[in-house]
Order: sequence, then structure tokens, then C-alpha cells
Amino acid sequence: MKILEYTLGLPPYRRGGLPRYSTDLSLELAKSDEVFLMYPGSINPFSSKIKINAKNSKYPFKVLELKNGLPVSLGLGIDANNIDKFIAKRNIDEFKRFIDREKPDVVHFHTLMGAPIEMLDYLHRERIKMVFTTHDFYGLCPKMLSKNPISELTNSVCTDDCMVCKNGPSYTKLLVMQTHLYEHFKESKLIKKVRKSRKTQLNDKADSEYFTIEQAQLGLKLREYYLKMYRLIDDFHFNSSVAQDYIMQYLPNIKGKVVPITHSGLTDNRQRKYEKHDKLVVGYVGPYDHKKGFYRLAKIAESMPDVVFRFYGDVVENSVFQKPNVRNYGIVSSASLQQAYRDIDVLVVPSLWHETFGFVVLEALLQGTPCIVSDSVGAKDLLINKCIFNNDSELEEKLNKLKNEHILNQLRKKVNGIKIAFNMNSHAKVCKNNFFIKTERIKS
Repeated sequence: MKILEYTLGLPPYRRGGLPRYSTDLSLELAKSDEVFLMYPGSINPFSSKIKINAKNSKYPFKVLELKNGLPVSLGLGIDANNIDKFIAKRNIDEFKRFIDREKPDVVHFHTLMGAPIEMLDYLHRERIKMVFTTHDFYGLCPKMLSKNPISELTNSVCTDDCMVCKNGPSYTKLLVMQTHLYEHFKESKLIKKVRKSRKTQLNDKADSEYFTIEQAQLGLKLREYYLKMYRLIDDFHFNSSVAQDYIMQYLPNIKGKVVPITHSGLTDNRQRKYEKHDKLVVGYVGPYDHKKGFYRLAKIAESMPDVVFRFYGDVVENSVFQKPNVRNYGIVSSASLQQAYRDIDVLVVPSLWHETFGFVVLEALLQGTPCIVSDSVGAKDLLINKCIFNNDSELEEKLNKLKNEHILNQLRKKVNGIKIAFNMNSHAKVCKNNFFIKTERIKS
């Protein structure tokens, strides 16, 4: 089988669950199939012609850079003055030649960022199956479900699930972020310092801006553009029931199945000895931002001085880190994070947005660490009901109960009894059997 995986990029240039999953899945599929991995790369602002460059890599699959695609906003929002750049027409002659030459059996999209609709139109016409894995809700705006979207689109305020309403970086900045030079220097001390300062400023900034009717009308075109793209997808790989329920609000007739995702290198370490702490130790792993629930957990940390809170995963500064019961470890390596799961008593994932899955829950469970998650977290599919909360008071109540060592040990035993499918080889087979086999198209 020939498989084309379309993703944001490869680690470490692109971080997070999406690039990790798409890379690990490609590695596993390449053991038995011919795999191409394509990602959106640099853009020449004076050209609309798509180019495909083969890259030298260490991987057993072929890595392709899609040049002169559409801008990639990475969820930072869309600059209201440059919406037209995100729906600009592209000449895809070179992409057509690539498809005609290689004849892939399936094109697996992990994101729509950077991909022009002309590519999906061509794949649809050529009857090449397209699969989409629901890592995020990019392009799906809740305002499209309202009776008067134009009126609502004059304001940048939206839900935590929307990745397009916020007024994002300028077009020029996005072009720079997609250059090879930026890729090379992204991990330099200077760029890291700039990113840290910028992220702290963005978190402190009130997200409320107003746009003209003309900008709102363009914003509507942008959202309709993405809805058309989603409707061209043949099969949806929902990585959780949360993702399925959310996306089907917009596209009720789409075809798909729920299959939780995983990544390579995981082992089941649940049968281990637990370190006894004088106080309950609560962990948080992820960006220090609003939609991930960082601020709600920080507030609870201030109200529970008899509990230790450890934060991992970001460069952002916050006053809560000055509290005596709070520790900030910032960004840590994958190996250090596995140890961190073992060093805490419970992991809390307090997301406010509808988080499609969340690898941290899977990783923590495999270390035998109980997880308490909000009702919006897709990885709740792996947990028992006692581990899910609906509001802040419920979360605080659950943490207070876990101060009792007997109750904590009971929860650990239940964690050890959960059946968890995490083997990447088995997962790849499930994906092929459920999503990559050609099926008859249905109308959406």
C-alpha cells in the first residue's frame, strides 16, 4: 500500500502530540508499506505555484516539503488584515504530477493547515481516499452555528475551541516562521528568549478586538473554505468521543470511528512501588494558558496550601510560582517527564477547551499515576467516572479526598486494572483496517 501522510512537520521543529503521532505512525507503517510524509514549508510570497521538494532525512519513509502552500497559523489566530492570504488560490500542477506518478492509495491528513483546497479537490476527483485524524478543530468556528455569523465575526472573542477568531500574527511573521532559517535557529538561546517573552505577553493580553463588516465577511469566507475542505474528507479518525461529538455539530453526516491514539516507546510500568509523600503531590503537564486550564488549577493551588503542585511544560512566567507549595519545572525532556509522572501522586488535566485526546493522560496511566481530568478532555475515554470533573469545586473536592492515603491507594489499584491499548504496531494495523481501505463515499 502507498500512503501519503500530511502533517505539520517533524520533531523537534514542530512540537506536540500531532507531529509526534504522525511521525511515529509513519515509522510503523513504513515497516510494511511505502510511506510519504509531507509537511507545509517555506512560502515565496510572489508565487502561487505549489512545489514539492524531497528532503534528505534519517527516516525510512520519504519526507516531502510542500512549498508555497497556505500560511500556517499554528492556532495563534488569523490576522484580520490578511485573511485573503489563507484562502488564496494555488496552482497545484506539480502536486497533480506527483499524485499521478506515485498513485497513493490513501492520503492521511493530520491537519488542514497549509493545505490549499485545490489539493483536496483533485484527490476527490481522482477518487483517492482521504482520511482525517482529529488532532484539533482548526477552521471550525462556533460562530458558524449561529443565526447571524457576520455580526459575531466582528468581535474576536470566541470559545476556547476556536483557532481562527483571535487576531493572530502578521502574514510577514508567519512567512518567517516557515523559513528554513527560522527552523535552524528556533532552538537558539535568543529565539527561545523572544518566544518566552512573547508567550507571557500573549497570556496577559485581553483577547477582545473589533473588526469591520468587510473583515467579518472575509472571515466568513475563510470558515466556509474550511467547511468545504472537511466535507471532501472520506473518513474521519476521531481520536476520542469528545472530538467526534464536537466535529459532528458542524458535519453531522460524516463517516468515521473513534480510535484512541498512542505513540511509540511506551511501556506499561503500572506494577511499581509508590513513593510515600508527606503531602499530596499534584502534577500539571502542558502549556500555561487559559484553554488548557492552567489558570483554574493555579487558583486551586493558591487555595490549597497543604497540597504540593508541580507544573511542567512551558516557558511562561506566573505569580503562582512564587507560592511555597508550588514548583515550576518548565519544559523538560521526554525522559524527565516519565520520571515526573512517577514523582507525583495524581495528574490533573483541567482543560477548558474540548481537548481531542491528550497524550499526558496515556503516559501517566502507564506509569501507574491516577489522572483527574475535566469533562472536556478526550482521554477521559480511558478513565473511570470518578476521575472526571465538571467544575472547579468538583476538582477541589476530588483532590481533598485524595489527601487520604487509603483513598489514593484505592484509585491506584483501579488505574492498574484499566485496559489500555498503547502498542504502536497494533494501532497502525487498526488504522489500516478501519480507515485506509477504500470504501464508498457518502454525501455530507
